[in-house]
Amino acid sequence: MGWVFGIVAFSLGLLFLWGLVAPRGQWRSLAGWSVADEHDSEPGGTAYGIRRLVSGLALVSLLAVVGVSASSALGRTPVQERPETPLEAMWGSVAPSVVNRIVTSAPGVPPGLVEIPVLAYQDFEDDIPSYVSRLPEFELLGDAAPNGLVGDLPPVGNGALDFADLVINVRGPLLCIPRSVVLIQNETEVRVGVFYGLPPADDGTEKDNFAGCPVDSTVTGSLLIPLQLAAPLGDRPVVALDGTPISEVPIIEG
Repeated sequence: MGWVFGIVAFSLGLLFLWGLVAPRGQWRSLAGWSVADEHDSEPGGTAYGIRRLVSGLALVSLLAVVGVSASSALGRTPVQERPETPLEAMWGSVAPSVVNRIVTSAPGVPPGLVEIPVLAYQDFEDDIPSYVSRLPEFELLGDAAPNGLVGDLPPVGNGALDFADLVINVRGPLLCIPRSVVLIQNETEVRVGVFYGLPPADDGTEKDNFAGCPVDSTVTGSLLIPLQLAAPLGDRPVVALDGTPISEVPIIEG
């Protein structure tokens, strides 16, 4: 839009300057052609004086507007982007919370639950990275142990991450929870699937998870789910249940 404003301002400036310096010539060029006899219809001296005054005032006003705009543009400092934090570099702009549960694999794909894609994983080859201890534990509307949450509570004095070999990242519907994990391990790969659902009622009655936990929900929460393996991951890839590769996220300390 800046170049458009510049063209308009320049054109108006020429028009006003012309009216200030040569109002008679301006009238003859712009209006004289529209009358039968331009000499009989030509304005008098007073009219030209008023035209010169109006053009002068308009030119001064235009110069003031251009000056203010130029000063504003020169004084505007570029907005510097905030540097990305290590946590954002690893898991994105939405900080994850940790599901503080020791998860054991379900024997098969659970019926009635919704499979949520696993977006990434992080392998803990040695010690648990220090950033993990600063992550909040998952809660559903303030409830740290909603009905149906996957896994079991870790021993008193420990966190589930203390026993984890890796974590996986999922982003599921905000009012739903991870209910089940299927983990298949062999010598060549590790397959994992995460299944979400609404918390069941206190009497165990299930809700409509497929309607309440859509995979394409726009309001989601980012979770890290710790997993234990039968053997170190090593060079084995981590893939979804259908064999789709899952990206590894490098650990960034900072």
